[in-house]
Amino acid sequence: MVKQQLTGVVLLLVGVGVVTGAFLGPFSTYQEVQSHETTEAEILSSDIESATEQDDGETEVEYYPRIEYEYAVDGTSYTDVRVFHATQVENEPGELRGKEFDNENKAQNVVSRYQSGSTATVRYDPDDPELSYLEDPSQSLLTTSGMMGLFGLIFGGMGLGGLLGLVSLDD
Repeated sequence: MVKQQLTGVVLLLVGVGVVTGAFLGPFSTYQEVQSHETTEAEILSSDIESATEQDDGETEVEYYPRIEYEYAVDGTSYTDVRVFHATQVENEPGELRGKEFDNENKAQNVVSRYQSGSTATVRYDPDDPELSYLEDPSQSLLTTSGMMGLFGLIFGGMGLGGLLGLVSLDD
């Protein structure tokens, strides 16, 4: 019985931690993204850059969409190259800047949405209009937050059930 209660406490704490992490991480970033303004940008250039890397003795080619765009906020023009919000980019030391793709077609899909000479919606921070990006991360942030919340509730429910003796957590 003590083992079940201890397991229940641990699962409850894990559940609370995961739910808290969902709100402090992806959901708070979602709220920040929702506070960003949008405007039209002119696509100045659109291309793919590739880099060859060694990973665990294996040669890999990674592809990076390179989009340069210009937009104006309150009469001031800005030029930027950020395609993705910072939460969508996971660069390791020594890698090229930006979001990488292991498949050239996936990078090309991004580039094809932003052809040189066309216009696109750009999102920017109203407190610092120089910080902008083209791809909206809202859906993936909500999905991540929802999945974390769901797993947290499952762990928390199991923990609470174990504490109350409603769920058998013993082998």
